[in-house]
Parts: sequence; structure tokens; C-alpha cells
Amino acid sequence: MSATEASADLAEGVRGVLAGHLAGGDPGELRLSPIPGGASRETWLVSRKAEGAGPEIPFCVLRRDPGSSVSFVPMREEFTLLQRSREAGVPVPEQIAFDDGGVFGSAGFLMGFVEGTSVPPRILHKPEYEQARGALTVQLAEALARIHTVEATTLRGVLPDPPSDPALAQIDEWERQLDEVGAPLPGVELGLRWLRANAPEPAEPGLVHGDFRLGNFIVDESGLAAVIDWELSHLGDPAEDAGWLCIRSWRFGNDEKPVAGVGRLEGFLAAYQAAGGEPLDPGRVRYWEVLGNVKWAVICARQAHDHLIGVRRSHELASLGRRICEPEWDLLELVRETGS
Repeated sequence: MSATEASADLAEGVRGVLAGHLAGGDPGELRLSPIPGGASRETWLVSRKAEGAGPEIPFCVLRRDPGSSVSFVPMREEFTLLQRSREAGVPVPEQIAFDDGGVFGSAGFLMGFVEGTSVPPRILHKPEYEQARGALTVQLAEALARIHTVEATTLRGVLPDPPSDPALAQIDEWERQLDEVGAPLPGVELGLRWLRANAPEPAEPGLVHGDFRLGNFIVDESGLAAVIDWELSHLGDPAEDAGWLCIRSWRFGNDEKPVAGVGRLEGFLAAYQAAGGEPLDPGRVRYWEVLGNVKWAVICARQAHDHLIGVRRSHELASLGRRICEPEWDLLELVRETGS
């Protein structure tokens, strides 16, 4: 079967699911086109033909596992996390329907289409997003505070129970993944040892998005429209999300603005607390920034390894292998700056 035929079959499957979930019934002829950028899961734009000769209209989005994908959060649980987060006031796409793989070919779900872009260079440099850039620091802080208000007790059975020490649990996880890849990354090894020796006192666990960064936000001209890509979510230290947001890789050249290339940490932390988040110590955020660089280096190594051994052939995955040196350098600089 050709890629075009497979896409047509998938479109008919999506049409059938929508017909059973939409108040208006059958949405009519649909076309699916892949949305580039996802390295671990597939995302497809579902468009509907307009009446007459008009252009196709974005209708909804399909998110599903590729055949060989392994993620921290299974698709059904990610669907549930979106529901719980939406109830907490987090801007996320509307959930439409889940399928365990019988229709979509692999587990996946349909969600509403959100206008905007998730492409970081556009957000950071295009003049039409100037107003958004001015608002994002506060908006991201507010969204993150709402994520962290989701009660851990309501996520039993959705996510694994929280570890007794979130920092040590994350160190163990990424050390395990590095060992599985088998890549010699001495900078990462040093970072892991520094993290273990300087681990903070365990925090009260909460919902952690796990990949809260530029690239996983849909932004329109007024600012944050939706938080997407929840496959790394878990229960842990809320400061983890703030540290991950600040790593240099997600500033895309705007290094003087640590918060996603748009703002300062002091303003972000103040807005986070004003929105109901527990106060976050900057030193604790810096610790998680070091761990974030370890995590990103290992993810790059893992995805390049998957390409090299044929788990999933992809130019994008292969290219990530060339980026490993960036977070290695950054974590070593952060460790040096702490003087410990």
C-alpha cells in the first residue's frame, strides 16, 4: 500500500470516528497531512473540504503512536491528562475521541485544532508575534501554576505513583537510558554525578508536564493558545518544569532571556507565585536546569541511536545526534558557575 493510500484509509477511519462523536454527524470528505516536528509521536492535521472551490479548512488534529514508539505516558493516559489539565484551567486543545488502534492503526486520539504556531523562530522573531512575546512570560507562568495545581491523588492509575525523592528518581531514569544507548558521553556522566551529590531535599510531588518548553506551545498573536505534547508527564518536583523551560536549547538564540527566550526568571517566578503556584527557589530551578541538560543530551542520543539501529529511520532523529554536544556544554558551564 502506498503512503497516499494509507493516508486515505486513515482519513476514512478518522471520518467514521468523528461521525460518532460530533453533534453534526458525518463531517464529510477529509484529508490528512503530517505535521512535522514530532520526534516521538505522529501528529496529523485533519482538514475538511470547503464548499465550492475554496481552500481546505483545518478541522482537528490526530495524534497517534508510530509503530515502534515507546513513550513514558501511553496514549490513553495522555488523553486523560489533557482532560484533567483542561479542567484545571490549562489552555490545551479540546479532546474529541480516543481510539485504541482499531481504527487509527495504532493508539491515538483526536483533538481540536488550535490556531497559531509552535515553531520557535517564528514566535521569537516574526513581527506579528511581538505582542505575544511581551505576554508569554506571565502566560507561561500562569499555565504552569495551573498544571501544578492538578491534585496528584486524582492521577492515581493514570501516572505511576510519585517517587520518594523526585530528583534521584530522574537521575536514575536518565542514567538508565544512557546505559541502554551505550554512548560515551563523559560530560553527561559528570553531570549525573554532580546532580547526585547536590540533590535538594525532596519536594512535595505534583503533576510535572515534563516537556514544558518553546516548541510545545501553540502561540497566536496575543500569546499562549495551548500547551501540547504531554508524553513525558509524571509526578515529581514542580521546579523540574521551570528548570526545563530555561535550558539554553529552548531559547533558540535569545540567550539573554532565560525563560524560553522571551523573559527573565525573576518575573516568571513572581508571576508563577501570583497565579497560585508554590514559591520556587531560583537555586532549585538552576539545579533542575542542569538535570534538564542531562535529559536533553540523553534524549538526543536515544533518538539518534534509534535511527542508527533501524528502530525508526528518520533524518530528524539522525540530526539530533549532532546536538548532543550543546546540552553537554551547557550543563558543564552551569556546574562551573555554581562553584561546587
